[in-house]
Amino acid sequence: MYLVASILLLTLSACGGGSSSESSTTPVGFPVSVATQLDSNVAVVTVKRGPASNVNIPYVSVTVCIPGTTSCKTIDNVLLDTGSTGLRLFANDLNAAPALALPPHQVGSNTGIYECAQFLNAKAWGAVKKADIVIGSKRAANVPVQLINTNFPSALESSCGGDLMIPPTATAQVNQNVLSANGILGTGLFVNDGQTYFNCAGTYPLQTCGEISLPANQQVQNPVALFDTDNNGVIVQLPALPDSGTSSALGYLIFGIDTAQSNNNALGSAHVVTVNSMGRFTTRYNNLDRTDSFIDSGSNGLFFDDPDLPTNCALGATGFFCPTTAQPLSAIIRLNNFSSIMVNFTIANSDTLFQGGRYAFDNLGGALSANTFDWGLPFFFGRSVYTAIEGKTVGNRVGPFYAFTN
Repeated sequence: MYLVASILLLTLSACGGGSSSESSTTPVGFPVSVATQLDSNVAVVTVKRGPASNVNIPYVSVTVCIPGTTSCKTIDNVLLDTGSTGLRLFANDLNAAPALALPPHQVGSNTGIYECAQFLNAKAWGAVKKADIVIGSKRAANVPVQLINTNFPSALESSCGGDLMIPPTATAQVNQNVLSANGILGTGLFVNDGQTYFNCAGTYPLQTCGEISLPANQQVQNPVALFDTDNNGVIVQLPALPDSGTSSALGYLIFGIDTAQSNNNALGSAHVVTVNSMGRFTTRYNNLDRTDSFIDSGSNGLFFDDPDLPTNCALGATGFFCPTTAQPLSAIIRLNNFSSIMVNFTIANSDTLFQGGRYAFDNLGGALSANTFDWGLPFFFGRSVYTAIEGKTVGNRVGPFYAFTN
């Protein structure tokens, strides 16, 4: 299954997401939920200032281990991305003392497997290694993961696209600034990531790399699909926010949907969104069908095309909307069984939002191509948002699909 990953993070080039004072707003606690942070299938999500002081970044902690051992390292502030597949960490974070040397991923005679992972507005290069992945109390064994590195052979540019490379240098600070996180945890619709793989020999910059085709089960994998139980998808729950935003917010990443093992992940009456083979669906906005729509916690705004919403913002927030006054808007999401639902939302002035030490907003938006509607993190606040994995059974349905509550 080929999938162009859907992470889209616009950054603040000047103000860093607000002033240095975080005391002007009150952090928002956990949402009202039958889940608790003590449940065995729950991990805590935190939307906060983070490593690069960017806004609307949902973070989780991920522990990686040498397969079958207790030699492990925990990486905090990893971006939770329901729009992509697989775990990606910075190689220099794992190499820093105490270093964790994960074994290489070997497929047949290919022992130097690298990957170019293409996102909407960036790409990531790095070696594929094997690790046990622990998130909350759940463990996935022997999972191929990508360690993002800087040793990108320029000869592969035509095979890997021309977008911004993550990271452009080897320093940890630049890594964090580009991604606004210490890695990406992709818990999306698909089991494998469908990206471009290479077998490389030699030492950079004299590496020789040839493109290879890997079986689906040998590509970078969605770790949730490899859990022993609660492995058919995830639910993200975040609290509702005030119009002015907050300094931080706490939520839940719940593993499994309607599983027999847990009583906190019912699908219930959530609205089910059927997707095509690329994980896309139709949103109707301004009387136009946006057939390349998706739901993505890895995007820090609601991104869509609207020429009536200005983007000439003053605080270094290129691409975000900044209408003079907050705009109440609506769009129609096509559901399964040929039904649909209207979703109301608000787009506020980003210049106003990015003042006063606030980093979590449900009314932040920005410009994107005309055929696309990216329901990013603002859509998640005040809802339960479900991502069901391809081929996995959820009640009488089979993934992939999205679902959400009002």
